[in-house]
Amino acid sequence: MNAVTAPSAAKPGPVTRIAAAWQARNPRERKLLAAAGAVVGLALVLSLLDWSNGQRSRLGRSLPRAEAQLEQVQESATEIARLRAQPAPRRLNGPALLETVQASAKSRGLGLAIQLAGDGLQIKGQAGLDDLVGWLAALQTDLGLRVVRMEVQGQGAAATVDAVLASGEG
Repeated sequence: MNAVTAPSAAKPGPVTRIAAAWQARNPRERKLLAAAGAVVGLALVLSLLDWSNGQRSRLGRSLPRAEAQLEQVQESATEIARLRAQPAPRRLNGPALLETVQASAKSRGLGLAIQLAGDGLQIKGQAGLDDLVGWLAALQTDLGLRVVRMEVQGQGAAATVDAVLASGEG
């Protein structure tokens, strides 16, 4: 039975060992160890404060960018919700489509001949390439018309165009 209780008494805990080692040092060594510990502790605190200031500075620079991005995302989400709430544009066909496209070309000053051709429109004439591309993009956005075939020949600032447009729904 004595062998069972002896191991717990024979093995001191880590705190007891540290205290014994500390007591084994002479007073001068204890002072030097305490001073070294204080210097190391102070260095750790100063290092932590420096790191904290660096992180605070980094966050101060990145926070305005993040807020601007958040505002942009919120504006985009509002725009998406607004666009989803709008009814789909009414798709014109036949003579109504022809009249609308002719009026659009005339309002932009494009000298184009436009006529019905099967399920789409045949466009021929001369126009500035930038104006023509902008007009075609507007037709696609507003009326759902897309270019099926297009031949363009450049002549200085103007271009001769022969194109077929059709509804983008099929």
